[in-house]
Amino acid sequence: MTPLLPLIHQLASLGDELVAYATSPFAAAIERAGAVYRPYHSPRVEALTQIPDKVEEVSLLLMSVVGEVLAADLSAMRDQRPDYIVTDSMAPWGQWIGQLLSVPVVTSVTTFAINRHVLAFAGSHGVRPKSVSRTLSKLWHVFKASRLRRRLSRQYSTPGLGVFNTVFGRSGLNIVHTSREFQPCGDTFDESFVFVGPPAGAAAVRAGSPVEFLWPTGTAPIVYVSLGTLFNANATFYRDCVEALRHEPVRVIVSIGARLSPEEVGAISENVTMARFVPQIDVLEQAAVFITHGGMNSVSESLCHGVPMLTVPQMGEQEIVSRRVEQLGAGLYLAKEETSAETLRISVRRLLSEDSFRRSATRIGETLRAAGGRVNAAQRVSAFANSRS
Repeated sequence: MTPLLPLIHQLASLGDELVAYATSPFAAAIERAGAVYRPYHSPRVEALTQIPDKVEEVSLLLMSVVGEVLAADLSAMRDQRPDYIVTDSMAPWGQWIGQLLSVPVVTSVTTFAINRHVLAFAGSHGVRPKSVSRTLSKLWHVFKASRLRRRLSRQYSTPGLGVFNTVFGRSGLNIVHTSREFQPCGDTFDESFVFVGPPAGAAAVRAGSPVEFLWPTGTAPIVYVSLGTLFNANATFYRDCVEALRHEPVRVIVSIGARLSPEEVGAISENVTMARFVPQIDVLEQAAVFITHGGMNSVSESLCHGVPMLTVPQMGEQEIVSRRVEQLGAGLYLAKEETSAETLRISVRRLLSEDSFRRSATRIGETLRAAGGRVNAAQRVSAFANSRS
């Protein structure tokens, strides 16, 4: 939702009337952005929050949600009589509905766009299933997803999407929220892929109450630590970060998220500030190093502020982003199974002492800011929808 909220806001400013289907936590932000909120009536949509624990099952999980959303919400969506549909790449039911209603579909790609060249890049950098059993599980779920797709295709008399496009959605227009320069194999994507950079202004659109945060005192460089919103319940990781940096000449800000309490992490040192939530953009404006899980939003925000990163990815998608950061010289990669206080300390010292990392982060950030953001995205969406009306 992070890139879609500014796009909603921009499309609304152009005069479009917008209806946004999402889960309930996003209702208020959607209304603030300028759309009418509608809830899904499929309980499986809520189950998508379990994807981090069920990566091998993602193809079947998404196809199952397609079936439930079509059964529960297709009629109401048809009554809306949309002129076009914007759907996230991980919400393939939007493309099915577009086929059934015969309206143009735009895909919002919130991570990297995927094609065979990017998959080869990932494989060459070690991004692959970690065991034979996980590989077999993935293949079994792909088989079951394919069988379900054929049943839904017959039931609704539409070709629907193949399993590849279910997991890595694409349509006639694909809005990719990064720059072509940061995208791996960016020159292999045709004109249906428009690279618009990250969603500048997203924080303002999605924000509710301001985050209360007590800034650390002093003038030492700031090292910011966050594992994002899905993989952040890792007390051991935070303890390793505290131990790694307790005697270093830095100020450490640790965001632990909602699922842990500071007491579960344990004792901290005088140079560490720990909170469940921090104003990330404000922190990155002052940070010298960002220790991150390698999520696309966090990485983009860090690059836009010229902050080099130590990436510790928690899943395959984040591994691809992290390897790209490393390849372009904007940070260092550390596998989560190799994470310890010692490896964290060594990596942070390198990032602080070698200025090439900051220069590379700043250079990539300039390409992200120059890509046009939500204004470019909204113009492309409007032009695409009008050309097919």
